[in-house]
Formats: sequence, C-alpha cells, structure tokens
Amino acid sequence: MKLTVYFQKKVYRFCLSLATLSTIPPIYSQVPESSVPEALLQKDIAGRYILEALQNNPGILSQEKRYQAARASITTARALPNPRVQITHFVESIQTRTGPQRQGIQLQQPFPAMGTLGRRTDIARTHAEALWHAYAIQQFKLMEKVVEAVFDLAYIEKSIEITLKNIDLLQRLESIAEDRVKSGASLTDLLRIQVEIERHFDRVSKQETQRDSTGYTLESLLGKDPTGRPFTLDWEAPQPIEIETKQWISFLREHSPEVAMLRSIESSQEARERLAKLANRPEWSVGLNYLRTGDALNSATSGSGDDPWAIMVGVSLPIWGKANNAISIAAALEKDAVSAQILNQERVLIGNGMSWIAKLEDSQKRIQRFQTKLIPLVRQVQEITESSYQSGNASALDIIDSDRALLQQETEYWRAAADAWIARWKLATLSGGLWLN
Repeated sequence: MKLTVYFQKKVYRFCLSLATLSTIPPIYSQVPESSVPEALLQKDIAGRYILEALQNNPGILSQEKRYQAARASITTARALPNPRVQITHFVESIQTRTGPQRQGIQLQQPFPAMGTLGRRTDIARTHAEALWHAYAIQQFKLMEKVVEAVFDLAYIEKSIEITLKNIDLLQRLESIAEDRVKSGASLTDLLRIQVEIERHFDRVSKQETQRDSTGYTLESLLGKDPTGRPFTLDWEAPQPIEIETKQWISFLREHSPEVAMLRSIESSQEARERLAKLANRPEWSVGLNYLRTGDALNSATSGSGDDPWAIMVGVSLPIWGKANNAISIAAALEKDAVSAQILNQERVLIGNGMSWIAKLEDSQKRIQRFQTKLIPLVRQVQEITESSYQSGNASALDIIDSDRALLQQETEYWRAAADAWIARWKLATLSGGLWLN
C-alpha cells in the first residue's frame, strides 16, 4: 500500500505543473520541482497553456487551500481535549470547622479511551490524503478543459486558413468568369462562383466568432480576464502510436486519481469504523479541586484557615449499548458503500478508457487515410477541374464541387488531428498523468 501511494505521489508530482510549486505539500515532494514545468512545456502546444492555467487558475488555489486545511487538522486530531478550569465564588460562604469557604478552583483534564487519538489521527490523515487526490483531480480536469480549448482553437484557425485559401482560388476563377461574360458568355457561371465566394465568407465569419468564443474560454481557464488575446498555435497532426489496450486499462486501474481518492475515503471510513468500536469504552478524566478558606471563628481551631484540596478521577459510563453499537454499524455500512462506489468507479473508468482508446485509434486511422489517400486524390481532382475550367472544358458547378470536396477533406483532417491530441491527453489524465509518448 505504501509503495503504491508513493508511486502515485511521484506520478502526480511529475505530471502536474502544480502552479504554486513552492506550496506543494512536503509529504509529496519526491520529484524535483524543476522537472515539472519542463515536462509540460515539452508536451506539444497545449503544455505551456496547461502550465499557465495551473499557475493562475483560482479554482486550483481554492482546492489547494482545502488540502492544506485538512493537513492542519491532523495536528488537532492527535491532541488531547483542552483541560477545563472552573472557578467558583461563594456569595454566601459555607462555614466549616476550619473556616468559611470563599472560592473554589477546579482543574480537569479529560482523557479519551485508549486508542481514540490514534484512530482520530488516522481519520484526519486519510481525509487529507483524499483531498490531495481531489486536488490532483481538479488539476487534471483543468488540464482537460485547457487541452480541449487549445485544440479546438487550433482546429478553427486551420479551418479559417483553409477557407481563405479556397476564397483566393474562387476569386481567381471569378476573374476568368468575368472575362468570359465580357466575351458574351452566360452570367450563370459567374453568379454561381460569386454565391460560393459569399458562402465561404459567411463560413469564415462564423469560424471567427467560434475562435473568439473559444479564445475567451481559454483565457478564463488561464485565470485571466477575457480580453480577446490572440493565440499563436503552430501545430501538426500527432505521429501514430501503438496502443496496448490491456496495458492502459491496467494503468487506469492503478493510477486513476478518482479511484485513489475513493480508496483514501475508504481508508478513512475504516478508521471511523475502528473509532466507533471504542464508543462502548469509558473515557477518563483527572482533576484537581482547590478551595480557598478563611480563618475559623475560633482561631485556636486546628487547621484554621487551611485551604483544602483534592484529586479527582472521573469515568464516563457508556451504558447506552444500542446507541453506541449503532455508531459502529453506521460506520461499517459507510465503508461498504464506499467499497461499492470504488467498484463502480473502476468500471466507469475502464469504460471511459476504452472509449477514448477507440477514439484515438479511429483518429489515427483517419489521419493516415487523409494523408495518404483522400486529400491527395481530392487535390488532384480539384487541380484537374480548375485546369479544365480555365480551358473551358468544365463548368462552374464542377469547380465548386471539387472546391467543396477539398475544403471538407482538409478540415476533417485537422479535426481528426485535434481529436487525436485531445484523446491522448484525455487518456493521460484518466491514468493519473502517465503520458502517451
């Protein structure tokens, strides 16, 4: 168990660019901090934006503070209850043989049942560990959102670039059509080309709106006020990788932060169950009682004016057995509930993993298909059709059809490339940050 947790912590430390590097919990500090940003900066175009987001996003800082608060509670859990001091002042003094009692001071220190403090410490420690995993989950979710925004933005930029190139082509053909009209040809081809050009401009307008919207989303994820900041994204389709499904499913099971968090919660519930079993044990207290006494009426009385004091020992009486047993039963049921939740989460995780592996494989196949067959063939058709139109052997409809086909294939190619990158990052975050190199 310790080795698993140790490796889990190393994985988190390596894969996350925990923005506030100086505040990463010392107990999770086995990996040099300098390797964290370097590892992210080398991860395609998304890495540097992930690093920026983890450094500036306030949601990450919020989760970190919760974790730090939980760590601080460990010290509280292992401490004894605070002692009690009670001071009594007699408005009407109680006359005793040795004199009137004027004030009383009582000091008392409770002691929980044997083993209580250790089990409370276990609860606090495992709760803090669960919040550590929740902290990692929050970071991974932010990473996923940043990656999706970055590659959606990158795809939109490519799509705009492709559409503008097609507009340039159509505008060249428009000039040819205008010359033909001047020579007495029909307006039909010219009008069709002009309609297609306007359709392309409308497409660019929509894409620019999508680009701006996605850019605003990305800026907010980076922890900044949306300003319309331009993003320069120079990227290519990823190189295909071989995917060993069994290996990745094993990684998902062993290193998923969601499952790790639930296992920490399960350990916390086990500690609560052990603590609940102590409900039938008595708790003790030790105290001191001191009474301030005045002089006796007869000063010759033996012990006149002496202040009496006494040592007290108290014990609680756990006589309500059914109520105490109910505490233990409730804790055991909570533990069973978390165990079932872990099993369910593992199955959901495997399902998600298989789904993303399938998406990655499909995207890689599509990239290969577009690169080697579809785009070269469609581009060849488009070039032949353009040449035929210039020589008068093809109509405007032919050139428009070939132009649309090339536009569709090229944009789908870049969509597949973006989907492949997103799938790789998604698998990386599902498996606790293990990279698909």
